[in-house]
Amino acid sequence: MDHVKLGSPEPTRPRLRCAEGRGRRLLVVASIVGVALAVVLAVSVTIAVVGRSRLTSGGGSPTGRAPTEAITRTCGVTLYPELCISAFMGFPGAEGAGEAELVPMSLNVTHRRVVDALYNATGLGGAAALLAGARSSAAYGDCVELLDAAAELLARSAGAIAAPPPSPDSVDADTTGRDDDDVMTWLSAALTNHDTCQDSLDEVVDGNDDDGSIKPKMLGYLGNLGEHLSNSLAIFAARGRPGGDLSGVPVHNQLHRRLLASDDDDDDASFPSWVKHSDRRILQAAASEIEPDMVVAMDGTGTHRTISDAINAAPERSHRRVVIYIKAGVYIENIKIGRKKTNLMLVGDGAGKTVVVGHRSVYDNFTTFHTATLAVTGPGFIMRDMTVENRAGAAKHQAVALLVSGDHAVVYRCTVLGYQDTLYVHAQRQFYRDCDVAGTVDFVFGNAAVVLQNCTLWARRPLPRQKNTMTAQGRRDPNQSTGISVHGCRLLPSPELAPVQHDYPTYLGRPWKPYARAVYMMSYMADHVDAAGWLAWDESARVPDTLYYGEYRNSGPGASVTGRVSWPGHRVITLPEEAMEFTVGSFIGGYTWLPRTGVAFLAGLTD
Repeated sequence: MDHVKLGSPEPTRPRLRCAEGRGRRLLVVASIVGVALAVVLAVSVTIAVVGRSRLTSGGGSPTGRAPTEAITRTCGVTLYPELCISAFMGFPGAEGAGEAELVPMSLNVTHRRVVDALYNATGLGGAAALLAGARSSAAYGDCVELLDAAAELLARSAGAIAAPPPSPDSVDADTTGRDDDDVMTWLSAALTNHDTCQDSLDEVVDGNDDDGSIKPKMLGYLGNLGEHLSNSLAIFAARGRPGGDLSGVPVHNQLHRRLLASDDDDDDASFPSWVKHSDRRILQAAASEIEPDMVVAMDGTGTHRTISDAINAAPERSHRRVVIYIKAGVYIENIKIGRKKTNLMLVGDGAGKTVVVGHRSVYDNFTTFHTATLAVTGPGFIMRDMTVENRAGAAKHQAVALLVSGDHAVVYRCTVLGYQDTLYVHAQRQFYRDCDVAGTVDFVFGNAAVVLQNCTLWARRPLPRQKNTMTAQGRRDPNQSTGISVHGCRLLPSPELAPVQHDYPTYLGRPWKPYARAVYMMSYMADHVDAAGWLAWDESARVPDTLYYGEYRNSGPGASVTGRVSWPGHRVITLPEEAMEFTVGSFIGGYTWLPRTGVAFLAGLTD
């Protein structure tokens, strides 16, 4: 993460990862053009396309005219109404548009702002990046990747609004219309990508890493892009509220009903609806029963010797499941599953048998975002029966083992090991079942909508004077549909911590961003959990009133709520209806529940 942790010295600067050359710039520019064309086609508004000079980024009306009632009402739901009004008043066709038409226009305005920032950023990909210091170059690379992804997410969101209704017979999630939860997920993730770019830039120490050109220029290119993203998210969120004035905007639902599971849903325990039936069979099958597309074996008995080689050989934008079976062994490699590698599934011989190991850390001159042993940005990712580990050690501070950004990710029967920042649940919707996660400071962190169920969270022995924090949730906007839900899990001290646990307090979490949201439900908490439960970001930080930290029917000696913090945002949840909002049925988009499979899954609060 982009900060100095409790009891941690300032981390050293990352080394140069990869200078962005002319070829990279051409590729990114090509990506910009492709995404821009996609969003122009998707947003069906009768406007004339104008140059960038017509868009304004400050407050006030660029035309000098008062905004229409529709613009005023639409912008009234945002956190930055003046910026919103200014953007609309400088956009052709907006003054004659109704409230429903302003929703896709807002996405178009914001998409163009993202494209502008990305276009300008690619201009730094030559000599400036080569001359910059290591951390600046690493942060620059992060921003180019993240802005490119944000542009794609905005284009996809605009396409969801403008797409024709799906065929009733269509079952392909990549060709049918999307629903409100999808668009909320994508817009939330676009804002998260922007924030992560800024986080990486914040890791650059001013005057101590470069010639002073990269960081200020990138911050200038970002400008108020975060506020534009927040406004688009707020405008779309408002159209879905009951009785909302923007509810006339069509979003073509793939399924028009939501079946929220309840305590009586004994027969509806299954994987989420976005886990296809064929994938469920694979998740339940023994490794010997699976017919993989590729086999990774260190001894040469498979199709590939390394996991990275197999992933590189996998088809891009696959609509079918691509299974890579990884035989037992310790694979020392850093793996990246990019956005084009869709519907990949990694199957190992078991946690502790198939092990992937990396050693990257911020101490070794990587940004936190690129320390991951395994980083997944492709949607539809599934992994089972593997261990992913970062062995940089506690002394090297931020060192991610597993990072997941791709939507609809499932991690099943896996172990994720590290110390600081072990599991980076970066963005979009994720589900972890029957997993072990071990770490020290902020060892489950990020801004995804994520449920960990029937998992064990192991607190390890940290550095001297450090405190363990199990979560650091990064929700910075009230409209983001994100948070960390820990449901039916076990919170335990590791064997190395247990004898000295009173010297190293362990907390349920601390707020990374102002709207941090984390909930523990029906989980067992051992006595290493501090009575206060939650921790401020640091000693000088004011705890934001806007956070949401919930606890519901937990058990064990560490679960008593009598000594908990008295923050306004801490809630001892008593109503099951409130807790239900953080179950798989509500929180990560389970619309249709299939009959019980061989793998137990709680759609509601209990079985």
